[in-house]
Amino acid sequence: MLLRGEGLDGNHNPKFADVAMAMGADDIKDARGMAVADFDNDGDLDIVVNTNPGDVGKPSMPPVLLRNDLGQKRNWLAVELSGTVSNHDAVGAEVVIEGRNAAGSAVTLMRQVSAGGGYASQNSDRLYFGLGDVGVESLTVRWPSGKKHNFGPLTPNQLLRISEDGVIERTKLQDRDTAMNRDVATVNRRGG
Repeated sequence: MLLRGEGLDGNHNPKFADVAMAMGADDIKDARGMAVADFDNDGDLDIVVNTNPGDVGKPSMPPVLLRNDLGQKRNWLAVELSGTVSNHDAVGAEVVIEGRNAAGSAVTLMRQVSAGGGYASQNSDRLYFGLGDVGVESLTVRWPSGKKHNFGPLTPNQLLRISEDGVIERTKLQDRDTAMNRDVATVNRRGG
């Protein structure tokens, strides 16, 4: 199954539609782990699924990469954090984006850096925010050490590398096909 968010129903409960068949993700392999990352470095999240070959002695099966080629048509912001006082991977850090959508309504988005993701897999520690029509007025980083940094306003469709000492580096993502070839090769070398 691959579920797409369809907004809220009349009772304000989230609605989802199964789009696996339409997106070519209705695979019958025995999946044992899934990780989410921007494998092709184009600003949207892709999915890699580890598969199980079955009984011992059967040849291994390569991971399945579900490449998202729809998301890069919308605005996004990616954030990579690097701790200096807190842990280097910034596990536990929180990033909050505040802005307004095209209708002028206030929007708040939050992501937290976590360790672990699921069985036999690890999601990327780069935080992604799907912005749609939201303009980013401010971005706040709260570090595990208690430090806090504020930035903004910010332009969408870029990667922000922020260190705990307050240094911010703004960059465009690299060529998506070059990045994808490198990352898929890394996944294959690691055996999924």
